[in-house]
Amino acid sequence: MTLLKLFNASNANSPKDDAGGFNSQLENKGRDQPPSPPKDDVDFDSTEAATPQGKSSVSFLRSKVSLACLWILFFALLVVGGVGIFQYNSASASAVGHIQQQETLIVANNRGKAGKEPSLLCDSPIKCGHTVTGKDKLSLLEDVVCTDTEGPDDEDDCAITISGEGAELDCNGFMISQETSGSWKYGICVSDGAKAVKCPVQRFGVGYEGAGIRVEDGGEVEDSEVMFNIHNGIEVGGSQGSTATTKISDTFIHDNGSTGIRFNGETGSESSIQIEGVRTINNGETGMVFIVLADTTMILRVKDSETSYNGRNGMFIEGSISNPGGYLNFELDGFFNSRYNSLGLGVDNADWEGEMRVKGVVNIYKNKYYGLGIFSATTAVNVVVDKRGALNSCSNDQVGNGFKDIFNDGSGTFSGEDGYTCGAEGNSGTGSSTGADLPDCEYCPSCPSE
Repeated sequence: MTLLKLFNASNANSPKDDAGGFNSQLENKGRDQPPSPPKDDVDFDSTEAATPQGKSSVSFLRSKVSLACLWILFFALLVVGGVGIFQYNSASASAVGHIQQQETLIVANNRGKAGKEPSLLCDSPIKCGHTVTGKDKLSLLEDVVCTDTEGPDDEDDCAITISGEGAELDCNGFMISQETSGSWKYGICVSDGAKAVKCPVQRFGVGYEGAGIRVEDGGEVEDSEVMFNIHNGIEVGGSQGSTATTKISDTFIHDNGSTGIRFNGETGSESSIQIEGVRTINNGETGMVFIVLADTTMILRVKDSETSYNGRNGMFIEGSISNPGGYLNFELDGFFNSRYNSLGLGVDNADWEGEMRVKGVVNIYKNKYYGLGIFSATTAVNVVVDKRGALNSCSNDQVGNGFKDIFNDGSGTFSGEDGYTCGAEGNSGTGSSTGADLPDCEYCPSCPSE
């Protein structure tokens, strides 16, 4: 029993801390298989241990037990050191991974074919003139500023170009801009089905050309802000004979020098334009402009949007005198507000046909001159108000010079049972032999006060 007491006493004098003591190691590493001291050949029940000759045996055994305790302490230190090194390496690897993630400014988010992992595109800040194609995703983690000294290779270049269905630019709210004396015509060029998301874009354009964003042959702009560009906010175009769909949604377009959104297709093209949740506010000329050319089909859908406080027109649809023709299918759904412009909604110029269908609530009010104006005698436009729709054109002519809420020079026709503002001050127009009176209405929506 003396040896057992010595062994216990040896353990009692050893360090016992929670950071790596022998006992805590046993508790943390499992109690079913604790380390044990080396076995010896002594029978603790033997009577020889009480004889004088047994004293030397006891001393010898004490030295063996002490040696065993040293081995156990050495083993415990190895275990504690190993755990500490493992934890340090794990923490270091985690920190390195976090730093690498923070430093990565451009990441690929493309799986492509089944089993293909996304690859890293770049690990340094991008510069103006960057291009992304294919199905890659470009994510910004800082602003992109085009300086005076880094001009484009040619005058048509963009600060960032994304091209191809599946290609995407996610700005994460970081600004893309250029210095006031820069030479970049466009901030972002989107083409062939690519997409730009969460992108504030400002100060692009050269002279009377350029825009914050240009969409060519289809693409998407979503949840963005386009502002303070020298010429247009967003330009939409298409190549000759192309068929493309352009979507602009949840985007604020304001304080641009000329037009908020400008569409100008090419001859023979078919374009579908979907605008939803868009506001074009306080632009220098017109909030939204759509130009219909010869042999061109345009399908225009506008939903839950507003165009107000612009220098000239809220929305204007026009043709080309030099290139007449084409067809427009125009639909207003949800709500549409056009107020505090010079003209609320205008249709003008050239020989093209179309239909304007009101499926939601359209409020055209408190504009400086006309509310709704159909001006060209060669344009055949039928305005149809669905039963659940309402065309409110009222309280316009803010200058008090006799301008009408609805002006029709005779080329427009009106149909529908409900929804027209009964109190709208219509005008059959001058110089027209037929005129066009507004249909009687059963439901009289009130004109909004603001």
